[in-house]
Amino acid sequence: MSTNKAVVLVEKGKAEIRELPLPKLEPGHILVKVHAVGLNPTDWKNIDNADPYRFGTRSGCDYAGVVVEVGPGVTKDIKVGDRSSGAVFGANPKDPGNGAFGGYAVAKPHVQLKTPPNVTDEEGATFGVSVTTVGQGLYKTLQLPLPNNPAKTPFPVLIYGGSTATGIYGIKYAKASGLTVIATASPHNFELLRSLGADHVFDYRSATVGADIRALTGNRLKHAWDCTGHGAAISAAALSDHEEGGKPR
Repeated sequence: MSTNKAVVLVEKGKAEIRELPLPKLEPGHILVKVHAVGLNPTDWKNIDNADPYRFGTRSGCDYAGVVVEVGPGVTKDIKVGDRSSGAVFGANPKDPGNGAFGGYAVAKPHVQLKTPPNVTDEEGATFGVSVTTVGQGLYKTLQLPLPNNPAKTPFPVLIYGGSTATGIYGIKYAKASGLTVIATASPHNFELLRSLGADHVFDYRSATVGADIRALTGNRLKHAWDCTGHGAAISAAALSDHEEGGKPR
Protein backbone atom coordinates (compact mmCIF):
# COMPACT_ATOMS: atom_id res chain seq x y z
CA MET A 1 0.00 0.00 0.00
CA SER A 2 2.83 2.42 -0.79
CA THR A 3 1.41 3.72 -4.07
CA ASN A 4 -1.97 4.16 -5.70
CA LYS A 5 -3.39 5.04 -9.09
CA ALA A 6 -5.04 8.43 -9.37
CA VAL A 7 -6.44 10.87 -11.93
CA VAL A 8 -3.97 13.72 -12.42
CA LEU A 9 -4.50 16.99 -14.29
CA VAL A 10 -1.61 17.24 -16.76
CA GLU A 11 -2.55 20.19 -18.99
CA LYS A 12 -5.58 22.28 -19.88
CA GLY A 13 -8.34 19.93 -21.00
CA LYS A 14 -6.40 16.75 -20.23
CA ALA A 15 -6.11 14.39 -17.27
CA GLU A 16 -4.55 10.93 -17.07
CA ILE A 17 -4.21 8.03 -14.65
CA ARG A 18 -0.83 7.92 -12.94
CA GLU A 19 0.84 5.81 -10.26
CA LEU A 20 1.47 8.09 -7.27
CA PRO A 21 2.72 7.77 -3.69
CA LEU A 22 0.01 7.52 -1.07
CA PRO A 23 -1.16 10.97 0.04
CA LYS A 24 0.55 12.08 3.24
CA LEU A 25 -1.53 11.56 6.37
CA GLU A 26 -1.36 14.81 8.35
CA PRO A 27 -2.36 15.15 12.02
CA GLY A 28 -6.10 15.55 12.43
CA HIS A 29 -6.87 13.66 9.18
CA ILE A 30 -7.94 10.17 8.14
CA LEU A 31 -6.73 7.97 5.27
CA VAL A 32 -9.54 6.35 3.29
CA LYS A 33 -9.51 3.54 0.73
CA VAL A 34 -11.83 4.89 -1.97
CA HIS A 35 -14.61 2.59 -3.21
CA ALA A 36 -16.79 5.06 -5.16
CA VAL A 37 -16.61 8.68 -6.29
CA GLY A 38 -19.06 11.38 -7.37
CA LEU A 39 -18.62 13.83 -10.24
CA ASN A 40 -19.22 17.52 -9.55
CA PRO A 41 -19.08 20.48 -11.97
CA THR A 42 -15.92 21.69 -10.24
CA ASP A 43 -14.16 18.43 -11.21
CA TRP A 44 -14.55 18.71 -14.98
CA LYS A 45 -14.24 22.50 -14.92
CA ASN A 46 -10.89 22.23 -13.16
CA ILE A 47 -9.72 20.06 -16.05
CA ASP A 48 -11.32 21.92 -18.96
CA ASN A 49 -10.35 25.38 -17.67
CA ALA A 50 -7.18 24.51 -15.79
CA ASP A 51 -4.57 27.16 -15.10
CA PRO A 52 -0.94 26.00 -15.12
CA TYR A 53 -0.70 26.21 -11.33
CA ARG A 54 -3.11 23.27 -11.12
CA PHE A 55 -1.08 21.02 -13.45
CA GLY A 56 0.08 17.93 -11.57
CA THR A 57 -2.74 18.00 -9.03
CA ARG A 58 -5.10 15.12 -8.31
CA SER A 59 -8.73 15.51 -9.29
CA GLY A 60 -11.95 14.75 -7.45
CA CYS A 61 -13.87 15.88 -4.39
CA ASP A 62 -16.67 13.43 -3.47
CA TYR A 63 -15.94 9.88 -2.35
CA ALA A 64 -17.12 6.95 -0.27
CA GLY A 65 -14.88 4.24 1.14
CA VAL A 66 -13.38 2.68 4.25
CA VAL A 67 -11.06 4.26 6.83
CA VAL A 68 -7.67 2.52 6.83
CA GLU A 69 -5.71 4.86 9.11
CA VAL A 70 -6.54 7.57 11.63
CA GLY A 71 -4.00 10.35 12.13
CA PRO A 72 -2.93 11.75 15.51
CA GLY A 73 -5.16 14.43 16.96
CA VAL A 74 -8.45 13.16 15.48
CA THR A 75 -11.17 13.76 18.05
CA LYS A 76 -14.21 12.68 16.03
CA ASP A 77 -15.58 9.21 16.79
CA ILE A 78 -14.11 7.44 13.77
CA LYS A 79 -11.90 4.38 13.59
CA VAL A 80 -10.18 2.05 11.17
CA GLY A 81 -12.75 -0.09 9.37
CA ASP A 82 -15.53 2.49 9.48
CA ARG A 83 -17.30 3.23 6.21
CA SER A 84 -16.92 6.91 5.40
CA SER A 85 -18.46 9.37 2.92
CA GLY A 86 -17.54 12.98 2.34
CA ALA A 87 -15.43 15.42 0.41
CA VAL A 88 -11.79 16.31 -0.07
CA PHE A 89 -10.19 19.30 -1.82
CA GLY A 90 -9.32 18.00 -5.29
CA ALA A 91 -7.15 19.91 -7.80
CA ASN A 92 -5.55 21.71 -4.86
CA PRO A 93 -2.12 23.15 -5.71
CA LYS A 94 -1.31 23.39 -1.99
CA ASP A 95 -1.87 19.64 -1.62
CA PRO A 96 -1.33 18.24 -5.14
CA GLY A 97 -1.04 14.61 -4.09
CA ASN A 98 -4.55 14.39 -2.63
CA GLY A 99 -7.94 14.09 -4.33
CA ALA A 100 -10.93 11.75 -4.46
CA PHE A 101 -10.20 10.25 -7.88
CA GLY A 102 -7.73 7.60 -6.82
CA GLY A 103 -7.26 4.49 -4.74
CA TYR A 104 -6.73 6.39 -1.47
CA ALA A 105 -7.54 9.87 -0.19
CA VAL A 106 -6.79 11.91 2.93
CA ALA A 107 -9.81 13.65 4.48
CA LYS A 108 -10.67 16.01 7.32
CA PRO A 109 -13.05 14.17 9.67
CA HIS A 110 -15.35 17.16 10.26
CA VAL A 111 -16.57 17.10 6.65
CA GLN A 112 -17.08 13.33 6.56
CA LEU A 113 -19.78 11.09 7.97
CA LYS A 114 -20.09 7.42 8.75
CA THR A 115 -21.93 5.88 5.82
CA PRO A 116 -25.20 4.42 7.17
CA PRO A 117 -25.67 0.65 6.72
CA ASN A 118 -28.62 1.17 4.35
CA VAL A 119 -26.62 3.48 2.03
CA THR A 120 -24.40 2.08 -0.72
CA ASP A 121 -20.97 3.51 -1.47
CA GLU A 122 -22.31 4.85 -4.77
CA GLU A 123 -25.05 6.72 -2.89
CA GLY A 124 -22.64 7.86 -0.19
CA ALA A 125 -20.36 9.36 -2.81
CA THR A 126 -23.04 11.98 -3.55
CA PHE A 127 -23.04 13.43 -0.02
CA GLY A 128 -19.88 15.50 0.29
CA VAL A 129 -20.05 18.61 -1.89
CA SER A 130 -23.85 18.67 -2.06
CA VAL A 131 -24.44 18.48 1.69
CA THR A 132 -21.63 20.96 2.41
CA THR A 133 -23.12 23.37 -0.13
CA VAL A 134 -26.57 22.98 1.45
CA GLY A 135 -25.04 23.88 4.80
CA GLN A 136 -23.41 26.99 3.37
CA GLY A 137 -26.44 28.06 1.32
CA LEU A 138 -29.46 27.32 3.49
CA TYR A 139 -28.01 27.59 6.97
CA LYS A 140 -24.93 29.82 6.91
CA THR A 141 -26.13 32.33 4.28
CA LEU A 142 -29.93 32.24 4.54
CA GLN A 143 -29.86 31.48 8.27
CA LEU A 144 -32.74 29.02 8.04
CA PRO A 145 -33.64 26.94 11.11
CA LEU A 146 -31.62 23.76 11.44
CA PRO A 147 -33.31 20.34 11.16
CA ASN A 148 -32.66 19.66 14.86
CA ASN A 149 -34.60 22.85 15.72
CA PRO A 150 -37.16 23.18 12.91
CA ALA A 151 -39.44 26.13 12.30
CA LYS A 152 -42.42 26.18 14.66
CA THR A 153 -44.53 27.75 11.91
CA PRO A 154 -43.67 26.78 8.31
CA PHE A 155 -42.63 29.57 5.96
CA PRO A 156 -41.72 29.31 2.26
CA VAL A 157 -38.30 28.86 0.71
CA LEU A 158 -37.61 28.71 -3.02
CA ILE A 159 -35.13 26.10 -4.30
CA TYR A 160 -34.36 27.19 -7.86
CA GLY A 161 -33.00 24.17 -9.75
CA GLY A 162 -34.65 21.58 -7.54
CA SER A 163 -33.68 18.63 -9.75
CA THR A 164 -29.94 19.35 -9.56
CA ALA A 165 -27.89 17.21 -7.17
CA THR A 166 -27.60 20.11 -4.75
CA GLY A 167 -31.24 21.08 -5.19
CA ILE A 168 -32.40 17.57 -4.30
CA TYR A 169 -30.48 17.70 -1.03
CA GLY A 170 -31.74 21.26 -0.46
CA ILE A 171 -35.34 20.09 -0.72
CA LYS A 172 -34.76 17.27 1.77
CA TYR A 173 -33.00 19.51 4.27
CA ALA A 174 -35.51 22.35 3.93
CA LYS A 175 -38.37 19.93 4.65
CA ALA A 176 -36.48 18.59 7.66
CA SER A 177 -36.22 22.22 8.81
CA GLY A 178 -40.01 22.45 8.82
CA LEU A 179 -40.33 24.75 5.81
CA THR A 180 -42.76 24.98 2.90
CA VAL A 181 -40.60 24.08 -0.11
CA ILE A 182 -41.17 25.65 -3.51
CA ALA A 183 -38.97 24.26 -6.29
CA THR A 184 -38.40 24.88 -9.98
CA ALA A 185 -37.51 22.21 -12.53
CA SER A 186 -38.50 20.82 -15.92
CA PRO A 187 -42.00 19.29 -15.90
CA HIS A 188 -40.67 15.75 -16.32
CA ASN A 189 -39.00 16.11 -12.89
CA PHE A 190 -42.07 17.40 -11.05
CA GLU A 191 -43.12 14.04 -9.59
CA LEU A 192 -39.56 13.30 -8.46
CA LEU A 193 -39.39 16.56 -6.54
CA ARG A 194 -42.80 16.03 -5.01
CA SER A 195 -41.71 12.57 -3.88
CA LEU A 196 -38.71 14.18 -2.16
CA GLY A 197 -40.94 16.58 -0.24
CA ALA A 198 -41.41 19.65 -2.44
CA ASP A 199 -44.79 21.22 -1.65
CA HIS A 200 -45.05 23.22 -4.89
CA VAL A 201 -43.17 22.78 -8.18
CA PHE A 202 -42.99 25.23 -11.09
CA ASP A 203 -41.62 25.04 -14.63
CA TYR A 204 -38.49 27.19 -14.62
CA ARG A 205 -38.99 27.94 -18.34
CA SER A 206 -42.42 29.52 -17.84
CA ALA A 207 -42.47 33.22 -18.69
CA THR A 208 -44.60 33.86 -15.60
CA VAL A 209 -42.84 31.63 -13.10
CA GLY A 210 -41.63 34.50 -10.88
CA ALA A 211 -45.06 36.10 -10.76
CA ASP A 212 -46.72 32.72 -10.21
CA ILE A 213 -44.54 31.98 -7.19
CA ARG A 214 -45.15 35.46 -5.78
CA ALA A 215 -48.90 34.93 -6.17
CA LEU A 216 -48.70 31.53 -4.46
CA THR A 217 -46.90 33.00 -1.45
CA GLY A 218 -49.03 36.13 -1.29
CA ASN A 219 -45.92 38.24 -1.83
CA ARG A 220 -44.38 36.83 1.35
CA LEU A 221 -41.38 34.85 0.04
CA LYS A 222 -38.24 35.99 1.89
CA HIS A 223 -35.78 33.17 1.15
CA ALA A 224 -34.55 31.83 -2.21
CA TRP A 225 -31.60 29.62 -3.10
CA ASP A 226 -30.34 29.32 -6.68
CA CYS A 227 -28.69 25.94 -7.33
CA THR A 228 -27.92 26.61 -11.00
CA GLY A 229 -26.18 29.97 -11.17
CA HIS A 230 -28.79 31.14 -13.69
CA GLY A 231 -31.84 31.80 -11.52
CA ALA A 232 -31.11 35.19 -9.98
CA ALA A 233 -33.67 37.10 -12.06
CA ILE A 234 -36.48 34.62 -11.45
CA SER A 235 -35.64 34.35 -7.75
CA ALA A 236 -35.73 38.14 -7.49
CA ALA A 237 -39.08 38.25 -9.29
CA ALA A 238 -40.52 35.68 -6.88
CA LEU A 239 -39.26 37.33 -3.71
CA SER A 240 -41.49 39.66 -1.75
CA ASP A 241 -41.18 43.35 -2.59
CA HIS A 242 -42.34 44.31 0.91
CA GLU A 243 -40.24 44.90 4.00
CA GLU A 244 -41.07 43.24 7.31
CA GLY A 245 -44.39 44.63 8.49
CA GLY A 246 -45.91 44.75 5.00
CA LYS A 247 -44.53 48.10 3.85
CA PRO A 248 -43.37 48.40 0.19
CA ARG A 249 -39.61 48.41 -0.33
